[in-house]
Amino acid sequence: MPELLTHALGVIEETRARVRHAYGAAVGKSRSEVVTPALILDLPAARRNIEKMASWLEGKPAKIRPHIKVHKSPELARLQVEAGAIGLSTATVWEAVVLVRSGLDSIFIVNTVAGPEKLAAIAALAGDAEVMVAVDEAENAAEIARAARAAGSTVGVLIEVDTGMDRAGVDTIGQAVELGRKLVELKGIRMLGVTGYEGHCSLTPEAGLREQKQKKAMSFLAETAQALESHGIPSPIVSAGGTATWNLTASDPKVTEIQAGSYAVMDNFHGAMVGDFEKALTVATTVISRPQNRVIVDAGNKSLGAPALSTIAGHENVGFRFDEEHGVYVALPDEKLRVGDVVELIPGYAPGTVNWYDAFHVVEGDRVVDIWAVIPRGPGHGGLIA
Repeated sequence: MPELLTHALGVIEETRARVRHAYGAAVGKSRSEVVTPALILDLPAARRNIEKMASWLEGKPAKIRPHIKVHKSPELARLQVEAGAIGLSTATVWEAVVLVRSGLDSIFIVNTVAGPEKLAAIAALAGDAEVMVAVDEAENAAEIARAARAAGSTVGVLIEVDTGMDRAGVDTIGQAVELGRKLVELKGIRMLGVTGYEGHCSLTPEAGLREQKQKKAMSFLAETAQALESHGIPSPIVSAGGTATWNLTASDPKVTEIQAGSYAVMDNFHGAMVGDFEKALTVATTVISRPQNRVIVDAGNKSLGAPALSTIAGHENVGFRFDEEHGVYVALPDEKLRVGDVVELIPGYAPGTVNWYDAFHVVEGDRVVDIWAVIPRGPGHGGLIA
């Protein structure tokens, strides 16, 4: 095992032990007794979300390769694989390292990656598991191939296509074909298809317009894959699909896999568009001040992703302002909340929330039953080359 990955395995176990030591006193307590702010995972609800997605995908053309950037949990990733996921998607190399070192396989880094240390890590990882990465230029692909040859491995690559996000990816079918011709000549990589995340559709709350944008995006992605195949460039994988468009993209016969991830824990941003999943993720917080007309809690914009969209579970208070360590809500006319009360906030955006925390307080019903480390947070937190 390469030195870097041996180090990563040690970091994972060390981090798990450290987190359980730091937060383990909460196990057995009520969820309202945790030290706040605290990240709460309702495990039965998360299981139901995972099982619901698996059930809904039965008979659809696409399989699921869920994105773990949302929850950053090897434990939740394993539950998704056990429910039928064909593999897992990550945003970073470090997330991929953590998954493979946790015994999981078939990992797609849904991002273009540069830098010698990270490319060396991908190449080394590909010696132990099936690993794929997105590419959108020939020289970067050549660097990946060189790293793979040096490691004696083969890295799968998918051409990233810009389907409308105006982010990374090739812009035209001609560019994709030109790049594909170069990729198939490189030793050390294997051309596997195309990827194109239609994330811009998530910014369209109106369902009809969102569907129009999604169809346009997937049409372009599918046409790109067909053009590659017509030029003799293998493109068996067509990978796309986030939670806000999962049902549309998974039903497209030209798409082979979707990358939805937020469905597992759900948040208010995605829940406004896809309301069929439970809010399994919350942040426990304590009321710390009750000025007139306001309820102030100890979870601010350093504790929540998209705090302006965050709501108090079981309460109708409207968010007023979020500072670093203060969440300010408007008090109700007959406000019952008092200083010292513990409430739970439903995050506006789950990925940006989880990344603030060391651990999930895993609950079943009212009780904390386990502590799960949030490991793959990158350099500075047991990171890739820490």
